[in-house]
Amino acid sequence: MSSLSHRVSHFASQSGQSGADAAVTIAARTFGLLQPGARQAPEAARMVEEKVVAACEGAVGASLAWGAFLFASAWRGGATAAQLSHALIDVAEAAAGPARRRVRANARRLTKRAH
Repeated sequence: MSSLSHRVSHFASQSGQSGADAAVTIAARTFGLLQPGARQAPEAARMVEEKVVAACEGAVGASLAWGAFLFASAWRGGATAAQLSHALIDVAEAAAGPARRRVRANARRLTKRAH
């Protein structure tokens, strides 16, 4: 398997894991959110805050990854198709990483609390 194929496969696997973690998180939070009250307010606020922070971190990370590719390409005098493909995976990983880490942590935290 080529390096690019391996990276794409790994990214797809991580995305699938994030989807499963998101389903666990949603399932764990749904019951509490259907019973609004002061007890659920911190978790509701946390949900909103973490999404905003993850989106901002992902946007910054993606911008930095893309900028690094553009700078390197300018320095080299261009880029090959393979270099561009690897750069796009770098951008996708940088964009998705913060949300992926948070959804994984939430799934672990919320399932630990349920036991």
